[in-house]
Amino acid sequence: MEPRDSRVFRPYARWIIAHRVTVAIGILLMTAFFASRLGSLVVDSNPDLWAPQQHAYVETTNLLEDLFGGRNLTVIGVVPKQGDIYQPKILEKIKRIQDGLELVPHAVRHNILSVAARKVKQVTGGADGMAARPMMETVPRTADEIARLKAAVASMPIYINALVSPDGKAATVIADFKQDERSPNFIALNQAMHAVVERERDADVDIYLGGITIIGEAADVQFTRMPMFFGGALVVILLVQYWSFRSLQGMVLPMLTGILSVVWSLGLMGLLGVHLDPLNTTTPILVLAVAAGHAIQILKRYYEEYGRLRASGMAPREANREAVIESMVRVGPVMIVAGLIAVITFLSLASTGIPMVQHFGVFAGCGVLATMIIEMTVIPAVRSMLRPPKELEAARERKAGVLDRFLTGVADNLVGGRAPVVVAAGLVVLAVVGFGVTRLRIDNNFKLYFSPDSDVRVHDRILNDTFGGTNSIQFLVTTPEADGIKDPRVLKGMERLQASLETEPTVGKTQSMVDLIKRMNQAMHADATAYYTVPDSQELVAQYLFLYSLSGDPQDFDSLVDNDYRRATVWAFVKDDSTTNAEQIARRARAIIDQSFPPGVTVQMGGSLPQLIALNDVIVSDKLRNMAQMAVVVFVLGAIVLRSLVGGLFVVTPLCAVMLANFGLMGWLRTPLDISAMTTAAMAIGIGADYEIYLLFRFKEELARTGSVLAATRSSMLTSGKAILLVAISIIAGYAVLQASEFAFYNTLSSMVTATMVISAGFALFFLRALMMLFKPRFVFGDRREALFNQVAVQSGGAK
Repeated sequence: MEPRDSRVFRPYARWIIAHRVTVAIGILLMTAFFASRLGSLVVDSNPDLWAPQQHAYVETTNLLEDLFGGRNLTVIGVVPKQGDIYQPKILEKIKRIQDGLELVPHAVRHNILSVAARKVKQVTGGADGMAARPMMETVPRTADEIARLKAAVASMPIYINALVSPDGKAATVIADFKQDERSPNFIALNQAMHAVVERERDADVDIYLGGITIIGEAADVQFTRMPMFFGGALVVILLVQYWSFRSLQGMVLPMLTGILSVVWSLGLMGLLGVHLDPLNTTTPILVLAVAAGHAIQILKRYYEEYGRLRASGMAPREANREAVIESMVRVGPVMIVAGLIAVITFLSLASTGIPMVQHFGVFAGCGVLATMIIEMTVIPAVRSMLRPPKELEAARERKAGVLDRFLTGVADNLVGGRAPVVVAAGLVVLAVVGFGVTRLRIDNNFKLYFSPDSDVRVHDRILNDTFGGTNSIQFLVTTPEADGIKDPRVLKGMERLQASLETEPTVGKTQSMVDLIKRMNQAMHADATAYYTVPDSQELVAQYLFLYSLSGDPQDFDSLVDNDYRRATVWAFVKDDSTTNAEQIARRARAIIDQSFPPGVTVQMGGSLPQLIALNDVIVSDKLRNMAQMAVVVFVLGAIVLRSLVGGLFVVTPLCAVMLANFGLMGWLRTPLDISAMTTAAMAIGIGADYEIYLLFRFKEELARTGSVLAATRSSMLTSGKAILLVAISIIAGYAVLQASEFAFYNTLSSMVTATMVISAGFALFFLRALMMLFKPRFVFGDRREALFNQVAVQSGGAK
């Protein structure tokens, strides 16, 4: 039976074959153009890419960075192997690191802090007034000088557990860097810092590095290894293709289209000036696998048509040309429909609030679109240029194997009355697996992407055990007018907030302007402990700050308060970067804030951990909305293509089941819902829709040709069904190479893709087929459904 679309696709296929050389040259020129843009691609891991910019926490973080810096904090721990830090050779190292980092062009100089920093001062007082002197103006040499330094550090609680450990056996240099176009990734950002630090490593000290920049740099190193994994995926998918077709032609042609699609999608990124962010580093494997998958559908049909035409007596060369045309006529329309659904599904990710996910969605969608263009041009053009398959090659491809026998058995059982059992079993499995959703947690703990014995985790553990913490939460306190921060009511509100934060088990240190004002008050009262308090008079606070300014420097408070004392920040250093923990801290802090500040004063939260909380919030809201959008898209397109609302439901229902199973499996395995899970959810719908469309179209074609439900089920399972299994195996195999990475982000992505493909293919091949046999939808069987299934009953009775 001639398909309706043949009036378009048959002339199109003939035109491509007639102009195959011109088409091939055109594709090569386009590929060369896109390849010329690959050189402009760089790995970009700027936090702005994964932080939802419209979220209140992110807006506050950006404002805090503009006012005080502190966004890209690096903690450099200096730990003597013997004794404490109060040794000239150790203090010299700290001073050299301090001085070296201040010379780094993109350093935020007022946030480079250590006992050797000029702005880190000891506050003293007496009858003659107040004095603020650098903690360590020169490196102490004598025992008396070292004793004075120890006493000076002990007198300034703000620096204990921040710059010097409580036992004096370790010290830190806190660094902060501005990220711009010269340093789009953390490798570039940290390069100068490493040069300074590495000069100080020797047998006397251990130096540990922590903070967001160190985690980001370690991740960037993993991202730069993606070309190696892409090469591995290429080899693995090549082997799957050879196993699929048992021929070199069948192996090479899908990979040719895949490689061209990758070059086009990456070249488009380079052309538009979009850098490779962490999610987009994996896009080439996705595009490669999807392109190879669509090629499998076309080439499987080509070999099928070639065998039929040769059996009818047609000459090999003519059969080759006609098989190319027929495969395009039969598969082309279905591929365009399935491809468009995948493209629209991926593009729908552009509506999320996370730039990194937006980039992934746009370029994965563009990659699939490029795949469709290349599949519809390169495959017919190149396949018609190649020699016809040899008889032995074609016979090997047609030879029934384990998959064929398995799929035939499935078809016989579905048609033979086992469909209710399959549906019931599927629903039970779905209910059990889906119940795992109740155990699902949302978390973006980037440190856990590295193994516990990696340098990143080991260094971070030591620094968090020794000091206040390597993660930060900042509270921006804003008053209605200048000098509002000097109001004792505001200062006491900040003090209560700090006291509350310090009761949190994972908060190791808090800092604010309050600590310095309390120390000034104490110093002016002969260091009496009872006066380590906030003065009750705003005039007295202002007087203390004036006295400090007579010997201190104007920039000493730059990281704590703005110039007109209208805005200030409270720092909380946290030992754990789990967003679940951070959300609990934030919730309890909000309750204290509501009780502690006078009217007109606002307190907003930002910093590295609140940005992750914002990411969690957006993942929940955007994922639910995005899933609903994608489900509507698939339903509408399915209904239009199948000309039936029931058909749309038939396509979308199993996909919803796949999503439920995916999230349920994550819950049972305690895999957190994070950015990688967000992208695999889009893959599940985009690629799963392909499976449904291919199978439904092929079944309807075979039913129209044979008039037998059993024959149509067998034939569709052995053709499109088998191709679906091979596509799933190709994608799984391509992503399986990521399991060789020591980066858990890639391991999780690989595992989620594997689970998605297994569930998607399984539901398409078994559950949807069983639903079709059970409910006998009119859009599939038409008005003949009673007669068709009566025939099945007769056949089954005869078989018995």
